[in-house]
Amino acid sequence: MKKLLFSGVVWILCSYFTFSQPPKLHKQEVEVLKKIWEKLGVLEKKEWSLNKDLCNSTELEWVFVRCNCSFESNTTCRITKIQINSKNFSTALPVEFTKLLKLKYLDLSYNNFTGTIPSEWATMQLTDLLLRGNRLSGPFPTTLTSMTSLTYLNIHGNGFSGHIPEHIANMKNLETLVLSSNYFSGELSDGFANLTNLKELKLSDNNFTGKIPKFISRWTKIETLEVQGSSFEGPIPSSISILTHLKDLKISDLKTHTSTLPSVEKLIKLRTLVLRNCLIQGSIPNDIGNLPDLEVL
Repeated sequence: MKKLLFSGVVWILCSYFTFSQPPKLHKQEVEVLKKIWEKLGVLEKKEWSLNKDLCNSTELEWVFVRCNCSFESNTTCRITKIQINSKNFSTALPVEFTKLLKLKYLDLSYNNFTGTIPSEWATMQLTDLLLRGNRLSGPFPTTLTSMTSLTYLNIHGNGFSGHIPEHIANMKNLETLVLSSNYFSGELSDGFANLTNLKELKLSDNNFTGKIPKFISRWTKIETLEVQGSSFEGPIPSSISILTHLKDLKISDLKTHTSTLPSVEKLIKLRTLVLRNCLIQGSIPNDIGNLPDLEVL
């Protein structure tokens, strides 16, 4: 009887200490992070130590990590989000991020990463990818067109160039697409017409040419549209008048053809309307004065 009682107490104590311990990051992912830190050249810095549990630490200022700790009966964590900004890395983007199998959100903005997006990243199941303010270059990475789970893509402020491929049509889950401040050129491909879930599209400060395509009427969910500082031709598409979810519309520097101001009667959610250097002629529609939320004109 005493033996049974003793065994029961031991089992209870073991269970208590097992379940009272905070969940730990999976050992495989610890090794993956070590390889990434090696690539970035930061292991020698004390503040980048892997001895700290990234999923539970509030002391680390250089990286923001979010984990899902529901694995293996709530004892094991997997990384779902990594945000490392403004650390001035000058390496290529590490391929090893692909081995973080539950990673959904990756933000490496405002560093100095060079090269392009690794082809191996095509296997990642990211929903959000932010690479703004780096020194990435080359043509639009075809890797991105295979990352069809993406809903948010921001590559603002890099050195990408050339045409946007038709295969961008594969990225039909995109809700936010920010391509501004690169060196993209040519006409917008018909692949853009397939991006019918877009809510935010920023194309400003590139070298795009041709007319703003009529297929923008398919972007019925669009809330923010910015087309400034490129070489698009006029006129302003009349189909803008049916984009009833628009809140912010900025179009400037249209070439060649004159435009009339499209009706804004149905754009009752507009907060910002900027139409600068668009060769607009004719009168200003009276319905502009009836927009209840308009703040910037």
